[in-house]
Amino acid sequence: MTAWSKLLVATTRLIDLHDSAHEPGSPFVQVSQESRRGLRDGYWLDLGCLLLDYLLDEDFATNSAFVSQTRCLAALREYYPALCHDDLSFVINLLATPSELHLRDEGEDIERVRRSTKRTALVEKQGQTGQVRLTASGRQAVTLASAVEDLLYSEYDAAKVLAALARDDFGRVPDITNQILLAIRGLTQELRRVRENPTREGKLSVLLDNERHYHNALSSIQRTLLDARAQLASPALGERFDVWCSNQDDEWDLRVLSSAIGRVLTAIENLSRRLSELIADIAEGRVQSMGVVDFSALAAQILQAPLPERLAEPVVKRMMPFFQGVSFPRVMPLVPLLETRRAESSPVALVYDEAGDTHLEETQLARYLSSRGTELRQRVAQAPLSLPDALSEGWHLCELGDCLPQLINTFVDTGLLSESLVVGVEYKPFRLVLPDGRVIDGPVTPTLRLAADGIVHHAAEEALPPTSAKEV
Repeated sequence: MTAWSKLLVATTRLIDLHDSAHEPGSPFVQVSQESRRGLRDGYWLDLGCLLLDYLLDEDFATNSAFVSQTRCLAALREYYPALCHDDLSFVINLLATPSELHLRDEGEDIERVRRSTKRTALVEKQGQTGQVRLTASGRQAVTLASAVEDLLYSEYDAAKVLAALARDDFGRVPDITNQILLAIRGLTQELRRVRENPTREGKLSVLLDNERHYHNALSSIQRTLLDARAQLASPALGERFDVWCSNQDDEWDLRVLSSAIGRVLTAIENLSRRLSELIADIAEGRVQSMGVVDFSALAAQILQAPLPERLAEPVVKRMMPFFQGVSFPRVMPLVPLLETRRAESSPVALVYDEAGDTHLEETQLARYLSSRGTELRQRVAQAPLSLPDALSEGWHLCELGDCLPQLINTFVDTGLLSESLVVGVEYKPFRLVLPDGRVIDGPVTPTLRLAADGIVHHAAEEALPPTSAKEV
């Protein structure tokens, strides 16, 4: 329940503010720990989150149709085998009962306009049958919970910048870059926490396992944003931007978009440097637990008591002013001087280009085509080769081991084998069980053949009813 936990952590204190009975203007500003009712074991919350996740899956599968409580109970019993129907009914009734939420909006006179909403029910329940489905608010809640900011998936957000420029939706560019920037800053903070407290072995192992994935994501984001910044410099886009600006109420400048992209590129360089330094320190055994240091107390102690002789010289040389006789009226100016973070600036500009680092023959697909590509082309030249026949003949096996994804890739992109090949489609399903127990099936059967032979057509396809052919 990691995704739901992050959503709840981010919204719990806002709900506390909503439910607070504190009088406006009251001088009693101290806040005590909120007293929450309940079993304090997370049982009902976990049931509700599991139910919402299941209803979202069913919402996609059934196109927002109602689902019986019996099916919900069977799905939740995979997690709680002893779950009774009464517990499920209680959770459904609670999620289906709306609660009023009081809000304020800005009005035309800059005053806050009061309003309220009761669209807080996450589940819709039929009165007669008791079947349930997600409401619009419930669907939004599950979507927000699953949309956890993660740098590994921010490369798709970077592509939205190119889409916004192509659609002349220039106003969206700063918002998209801010989302990427939040993900980068989140990982940067995690790296800083790991350096300060490397006893968090779980997070450290995750960073080590995903190091290459993080670098690949950073490389992809950087290439995409460099392409976007190059488009901003083109005269054609400048003309389209001027037309767009003439229709906007606020004043816009093309440099605002370039600056937003530049901030992300700078953050990428800093994050990659921090990640590389952390990995290097781990390899050399330089990461040690620092514990929690109160730098304000340390600064005050330095002013009140002399340092040991062996520490005085390095402290004076690195942190103190030139003259020790200077008096300091405040302690706080020393705090920035005592920070032990690494320098954020570097004379080296990091630009990632994996094309120069990774050779084509290093990829599994290239090795597969080098090993079996010639034989596979000869086989297709003799007769068309369907995907079930290719699996039956063992074309996914070679000295590299199992290459099932690479074989399927040749059916998706025929240019990998030869420009003279095309893929025909037989409108009949297939199902094949591999020797290792894997099951490969599909609603249609793709077939590799020479382009001169045309696309595969069968009498079975012509015999299909018009409605069935349209559905396929």
